Amino acid sequence: MLVTPDILRRLRDTIDPVVERLGYQLVAVEITGGADSRTVLRISIDMEGGVGIDDCSRVAREVSPALDVDDPIVEAYNLEVSTPGIERPVQKLADFQRFAGCEVRIKPFGVEGRRRVKGVLLGAEPGAGGGVVRVRVDKDERLFPVDSIERANLVLTFDQFQRLGKGLPPNETEST
Repeated sequence: MLVTPDILRRLRDTIDPVVERLGYQLVAVEITGGADSRTVLRISIDMEGGVGIDDCSRVAREVSPALDVDDPIVEAYNLEVSTPGIERPVQKLADFQRFAGCEVRIKPFGVEGRRRVKGVLLGAEPGAGGGVVRVRVDKDERLFPVDSIERANLVLTFDQFQRLGKGLPPNETEST
């Protein structure tokens, strides 16, 4: 299946209200597989204090009927609901701003294979195309329109990941 910014936006528009109504935060919507293997629609959710398997099941049960009505994916697919994990996906402009200072890996649309950009997330600004993400790669600053990003994931250390699990910013140190 060809994944486009329009399909992802339509999926987010369908899924986000359901997830928020249930008290969770929609972190990411991803489509994987296709062609040789069955397509997978993966939804990542989070909430203060973390998410468990019962939360994921609850969201899947509630989101599935909404997807059946809107039917944004024409072919058969599997729905997976999970936590973001240590390689947390980043899709929303607010999250690109929130995680400034963290290492990030970005794969733009139209780039074949494993060619990704890895650097330090400098933040994001609103604008056309969903806004612009700034990333420092080596000594250069690169700009990525949000709609040009197929996939972006944080590259967190275990300490940063644990801080997020406690509802704390990943890059700040606790004062004593």
